[in-house]
Amino acid sequence: MFMIAGLPAHILLVHAVVVFGPLAGLGAVVYGLAARTRNYLAWPLGVLTLMLAPLSLITAQAGEQLQAIRGATDAIQAHARQGDIFKYTAVVFFVVVALMLAATYAPLARRVPALAGLQESRPVRIALLAVGVLAGLFMIYQSIITGHSGSSSVWGG
Repeated sequence: MFMIAGLPAHILLVHAVVVFGPLAGLGAVVYGLAARTRNYLAWPLGVLTLMLAPLSLITAQAGEQLQAIRGATDAIQAHARQGDIFKYTAVVFFVVVALMLAATYAPLARRVPALAGLQESRPVRIALLAVGVLAGLFMIYQSIITGHSGSSSVWGG
């Protein structure tokens, strides 16, 4: 089992996921809806989603190890199901954000000429921004649902 300072890694890593998930989701929503923020949000959003995807996978793995040792109540099984949805959501969210940034953030096209064609298509840009906003909203929702099921499994609420 993954341990950090003598504690199961899941109970520590989950705090980063609980913060990064909604923050990244909110960033994607703002990026998609407020054009004037894009130059400021592109790099932080990209880095945040890049960190969130593997972190969610590691946290889920640590949670599965903790579940194997501690046993699985109905509440823990419900949380594990939500955690599975969250980890897939985080990976898909990363792909969506990467595509959204590739289609809308001009400095990327200057660095990667293959993206220039993607940025030239207005319908593609609009579609990716819309999908990015929806993905951001779903990331916020899934973060809340997964976090709530986890806290309920521990605190019995």
